[in-house]
Amino acid sequence: MSVDQVTTGQDDLDGLSRGAQSQVRSFFHVLGERLIPGTSTSYRVYWLMTDANGNDRTNALARHIYYRITDYCTPRSRIDEAHRLDALEGGNMHFSQLQDEARRLFLDADASGEGGELLLFFLLEAELRIPQILCKMPLKTNSQMPIHGVDGVHASLLEDGKLAVYWGESKLYKDVQSAMTSCFDSIEPFLLDDGTGIAHRDLTLVRDNLDVKNRDLALKLVRYFTDDAPERNLLEIRGACLVGFDNDPHEHPFFNSPAELVDTVGARIESWSSSIGTRVANRKIDTVEIEFFCLPLPSVKKLRDEFKTLIGM
Repeated sequence: MSVDQVTTGQDDLDGLSRGAQSQVRSFFHVLGERLIPGTSTSYRVYWLMTDANGNDRTNALARHIYYRITDYCTPRSRIDEAHRLDALEGGNMHFSQLQDEARRLFLDADASGEGGELLLFFLLEAELRIPQILCKMPLKTNSQMPIHGVDGVHASLLEDGKLAVYWGESKLYKDVQSAMTSCFDSIEPFLLDDGTGIAHRDLTLVRDNLDVKNRDLALKLVRYFTDDAPERNLLEIRGACLVGFDNDPHEHPFFNSPAELVDTVGARIESWSSSIGTRVANRKIDTVEIEFFCLPLPSVKKLRDEFKTLIGM
C-alpha cells in the first residue's frame, strides 16, 4: 500500500467523524491529560462545567447526547438517503423518522447504560476524530435483549498503513472504583484476544456491516478484517474507555481557567490516574493503547434520569 493510498484512506475515514471539539468544550474542562507512566493509556479528566449562574450543565449534556442518537444508531447510508429524499420532496419527514426509530431502539433496549455509550461516541468522534465504523443498535436479533460485546467500534487509519480498531466500553456508576473495575472487566477480554476468541463475533460484524460512505474505502477496510488478506496482519486492537461517577462534593465555582480548577482538585486527578494505571498493569494490558475518559459528575443518576426522560422511558 503506497503512502498516497494510506493518506487518501486516512482523509476519507477521518472525514466520517461527526461533531466538533468546540461542542465538547462547551460542556467540559479537560484536565490532567497525560500518558499514564508505565502504560500506553492516554488519560483525560472531563470536568463538567457550570454556567455563569453556577448551575451545572447535566441536563444540557443529556439533551446533547440525546440529539446524537440518530448518528449513533443509524448507518450513514440510511441517513444520506433520508437527506436525499427530504431534499427531493421538501421538509424533514424522512430524517425525523430516523430519529424516532433511534429513540425506539433505546426504548426496546430499556438499558440504563446507553447514556454512557453515547458519551463515549460523542467524545471519540468530536474530540479525537475517531469515527464509528459499526452501528450495533440495529443489529439486535431480539429487541428485548441487550447487545452483547463491546459498546462501540471506532477506527483510525495510521500513517504506517495499520488500521487501529478501538473497542469501546463505558460505565456510569455512583462509585468511581466500581466504575473502573467494571469497565476493565468488560473490555479486558477483547483487548487480550487475538481475534479468534471472544472478539471474533464483533470482528465479523464489522467486516459484514462496515458503516462508511465511500465504496472504495469500504473495500479497502474490509481486507483488514479478512483472515486470508495480508492487511489482516496490520489490524491493531486498541481500547476506548469511559467511566462516569459521582464526585461528591463536586465543586462548581466559576473558574477563570482549567488551571485554577486543577489547583483545587489536583489530588483527585492524580488518584484516579493511579487507580487506572494499577488496573492496567495488573491486567497485563499496559502495552495496549487505550484512550481513557474520566468523567466526575455531580450525579450520575441525574444524567441518566434526564436522558431516560428525553428517550421516553
